[in-house]
Amino acid sequence: MSDVEEHQPETVEDEYELWKSNVPLMYDFLSETKMLWPTLTTEWLPSAADSLRQELIIGTHTSGGEQNYLKIAAIEMPIDVLSNKQSVSDEDQPHASKPKLKIAKKFEHELEVNRARYMPQDPDFIATINGDGKVFLYNRSVKNKKDALVSKFEIHKDNGYGLSFNPNAKGQLLSSSDDSTIALWNVESSLIHLYESHSDIVNDSKWHNFYSHYFASVSEDKTFKFHDTRTTAVVNTIKTAVPFNTLAFCKHSEHLVAAAGNDTLVYLYDTRNTGKPLHVMSGHADSVTSLDFASHQDGILCSSGEDRRVITWDITQFGAEQSADDAEDGSPELLMMHGGHRSIVTDFSINPNIPWLMASAEEENVLQIWKPSRKLTHPSAYTKFSIGDLE
Repeated sequence: MSDVEEHQPETVEDEYELWKSNVPLMYDFLSETKMLWPTLTTEWLPSAADSLRQELIIGTHTSGGEQNYLKIAAIEMPIDVLSNKQSVSDEDQPHASKPKLKIAKKFEHELEVNRARYMPQDPDFIATINGDGKVFLYNRSVKNKKDALVSKFEIHKDNGYGLSFNPNAKGQLLSSSDDSTIALWNVESSLIHLYESHSDIVNDSKWHNFYSHYFASVSEDKTFKFHDTRTTAVVNTIKTAVPFNTLAFCKHSEHLVAAAGNDTLVYLYDTRNTGKPLHVMSGHADSVTSLDFASHQDGILCSSGEDRRVITWDITQFGAEQSADDAEDGSPELLMMHGGHRSIVTDFSINPNIPWLMASAEEENVLQIWKPSRKLTHPSAYTKFSIGDLE
């Protein structure tokens, strides 16, 4: 065999088989569900921290004339996941008693569900946005599912993905669209304002976690903009070399925001000084499409993208010393790379109830629920630094 043949890239299936062989080493829990249709969205719903039953929001993206649905899925977690014990066997698959994901409720939906997000102040209410840019509000607690659709909001003229409820002002919802606009809604009434500050597709818009009047957006026009709802003017603009697809505000530090896009890199900014990134992280091999900070621990950021990976970063590890062997595996802030997907990751969610529990979905109709090994995530595994040192 020639040297060229020996160094041919592994196929997706080869990578998947290699990943499966390492599951017992890397995970305390893993469950995989093959669905009839792919979901483009997933989000865990809040529950009591000691509850074994965990629920998450998913949707469908059907083909042809098949009916689409907004769904509430449920899984009964093994008690050892709550107590930080391992729930995978010594083989390459979780043990035979692994819990199954089941659909608890489903509601008819107009076209595909691009994104679905619950209202933090009342998680019974879920907003969605579809391929026409229409925004819907559902009440999942109604007895008759035909009454679940509460409102429909129409202002966008094209496909939409950005959707974000204000964590500090009940009922305020942002939606963003390929028509280059961002809509601010009061879901109890109607449109508050239509922002037209971008000149191309708005890929994402998110509220700040500390200030009820502050949000940011990223666009194909290669700008990262910051908005204050007390004025219609943009308060700050970062011009980017490539379009950003996604952004996330930190849940622990009011000045920290992350963004990522087509160049595979994840950028961190201090909102007090956006002249240059605070730090740039490399680990993905293709466009990054989703970002979120964890609520359970300061400094934990997750990203996913078209390279079929979900990466967990610990940004407190910037500049940490590494051995030569560790450096070959990536930068010190790269805590874990989840490589269990065989197609583009469409969305992921960090469980707000059980630390480190994740859900991630892919284009090929698969949803995985997983929790990294405590050997990777326990503070004793590495030295931590203060997040304040970065600012």
